[in-house]
Amino acid sequence: MKRSRSDILADILVLLRELADDWEYSGTINGDTCLVADMGLESLDVVILGLAVQERYGQTMPFAELLVEIGQRDERDMSVGEWVDFIHKHVNDTGGRSPESRAHS
Repeated sequence: MKRSRSDILADILVLLRELADDWEYSGTINGDTCLVADMGLESLDVVILGLAVQERYGQTMPFAELLVEIGQRDERDMSVGEWVDFIHKHVNDTGGRSPESRAHS
């Protein structure tokens, strides 16, 4: 089932707000919020977020590729909106495989 970008944004905002309690972040979270500069996430936090997203959507996503791309930028941060764009692209990619389909391979 295709998911709209706005649906994914809503999902990710809920997820980030839930996780923000563990990260002791109480500021506003929206599409322009930066994961590192604004929320103060560290690399392990981003990994946890990536795992939570994969669990939420039931499929693996190439977060390592995204992180390599970000590592090559002058500004090594990303907004929630960029994160959502990446997820939207891969959730709607018919080549994505769910954990269940990998288990049967």
